[in-house]
Amino acid sequence: MAFTPTPHPVLKVPSKKRMLEFKKRGEKGLDELADLLKKREELIRLEKNDPYRYGFEPENWKDADALWADCSELLIQGGNRAGKSEFAAKRVVQALTQKRNAKVWVLGMTAQSSVRDQQPLVYKYIPEEWKSLKKTKVQNVSYSQKNGFTENTFVLPNGSQCWFMNYSQEMRVIEGGEVDMIWADELVPLPWIETLRYRLVTRSGKLIITFTPVDGYTPTVKEYVNGMKILETRSSPLLPDAVNVPGCGVGQMPYTAKGRKENSRIIWFFTAMNPYNPIAEMEKTLKGETSIQIKLRAYGFAQNLTGNQFPKFCHTHVLEAKDIPKEGTNYIAVDPAWSRNWFMVWLRVDEKGRKYIYREWPDRKSFGEWAIPGEKPDGSIGPAQSVGGGRGVNEIKDIIRSLEGPDEEIEERYIDPRAGATQAAGREGGTSIIDLLEEGEDSMYFRQAAGISIANGLTIVNDWLNYDQNEPVTALNEPNMYVSEDCGNVIYSLQEWTNRDGDKGSSKDPVDCLRYLAVMEPIYVSDSTFKASTVQGY
Repeated sequence: MAFTPTPHPVLKVPSKKRMLEFKKRGEKGLDELADLLKKREELIRLEKNDPYRYGFEPENWKDADALWADCSELLIQGGNRAGKSEFAAKRVVQALTQKRNAKVWVLGMTAQSSVRDQQPLVYKYIPEEWKSLKKTKVQNVSYSQKNGFTENTFVLPNGSQCWFMNYSQEMRVIEGGEVDMIWADELVPLPWIETLRYRLVTRSGKLIITFTPVDGYTPTVKEYVNGMKILETRSSPLLPDAVNVPGCGVGQMPYTAKGRKENSRIIWFFTAMNPYNPIAEMEKTLKGETSIQIKLRAYGFAQNLTGNQFPKFCHTHVLEAKDIPKEGTNYIAVDPAWSRNWFMVWLRVDEKGRKYIYREWPDRKSFGEWAIPGEKPDGSIGPAQSVGGGRGVNEIKDIIRSLEGPDEEIEERYIDPRAGATQAAGREGGTSIIDLLEEGEDSMYFRQAAGISIANGLTIVNDWLNYDQNEPVTALNEPNMYVSEDCGNVIYSLQEWTNRDGDKGSSKDPVDCLRYLAVMEPIYVSDSTFKASTVQGY
């Protein structure tokens, strides 16, 4: 009977050309071929029976591990059948087997989806010898295909335990627990993530979130992706001819990124990266679909469709603080408030006319976020808006002086034209904020920014941000505005602000400061800028 090799997407059968080379060497060559095929069949058998030890791991799994090693939270967004759940399930079992008395939570949409999707994958990767051990006072691995793990938990011989929960339960089920690892799968609500983080603190645990963002740019996606810094891109054969995502090259999609939070990373598992999935079928299914669906289904990328006002802003515009020029002409714009903090932005113009946002207040590092992802299009109020809020004008001047120091020259100071002229109670009776800022020995002169429409100001800012993203960044093709990475709240607002929440938008104030600067046309000022021209005649 002829031998038929078992099909396998990774362990390929030797090509016909190579088989002929074995055959040319006679009986010895044929014996070597038979031995090679026998070893291949054994590897396939081992992979099937003991995937924990012998399962194949694609290259993108190694990249995910490297990212996760540097942070506590890893978001894996993946196309359909990209292998993200397989990765998470195996890492769950590794966490349980490699540490005695480890505690792991696995969360899914519902109890039914947990039994259907997650529990079979976790059981698949439990070491083969532990699946058949008898129940003792410690170990208890009881699983059936119909019902999953008995009582939605199991305990390994080393005392490590795993629990399966779901988002349809009351969130109080996760209060008070302390765990080493959490795997949250598919559409985890943002409030759950915020609570889960605190369950990992005591044990220095790790959080992994996996899902295909079929519901688009959800608050959970926004929590990680908004404010991200793309680290690496990969080619996108299904979208080859355009800039698919701002900051990526033509025919590229994001692959890895640093998340908005310092301790988070993001990786996209492309469907084509999973050799066990027939990519040809995916390509056939997506033929004729919109680019939005292709990004989501093949590359796991959810696009923000809520009308961001700065569509070209991307990681190209963000510079390390050390790369901001030390010399230039400095400006400041402030957006005052009474019950909360003022927002302030400092801008420097270099001799070539390029603009650099080099300082913000309140800054994210010291005060936290000015705005955070939320259910509203423009986010929710962050801690920086209220920490120490209600400061008087003299205190604001002290803050500005301390940040600028004695040697920093400011060419012009601008203020919200409406709030700046608002009458307030001064020492001599009714006066404006501008008047109060000028009072005293430490007087500061602020000009009202031009009262031009919001649309005009945004047009100028977008013009500063504009460059041809289809071409490399060069001296002839670069943005006219950059932002220091220290200005996290400005960066967040540039990425988040839609104006759909109007004057109440939580991320609006940093944008207002940028508008005030833009409409006042800041320039580089040298010794000769305002020097009178020589009068000549004949």
